[in-house]
Amino acid sequence: MRNIFLAFLLLVGINLTAQVSVSEEAGISALMNKYMAKNQLEESVKAWRIQIITTSDRREMQSAQYKFEREYPGMQMAWKHVPPYYKVTVGAWRDKLACDAFLGRLKKSFPLAIPVVDNISKQELLN
Repeated sequence: MRNIFLAFLLLVGINLTAQVSVSEEAGISALMNKYMAKNQLEESVKAWRIQIITTSDRREMQSAQYKFEREYPGMQMAWKHVPPYYKVTVGAWRDKLACDAFLGRLKKSFPLAIPVVDNISKQELLN
């Protein structure tokens, strides 16, 4: 009896099809179109970089830059001076998960490296 019931449910389940229709208000559609157009015009996005060093000593900053260039040739790197500190950042990731994956490898050479959020041009993003 139980097997017949299961077979019946299986046959009925195979024949069922569902249709879903979504209707949205005109105002919602207009807002979504406006949002998408604005995002296409934006040249930069909030994304993740890794800050490998923050120091007030320019020579220490340059030393960290040279070390990074030797270990990761071709990888993006930038520095900025926010008095009294020099900050060196590397990479450009859209999501933190990818940033953290690289950070794990980077921590061996740069134990004080931390992920930071920055405004990054869309062309710079690594993922």
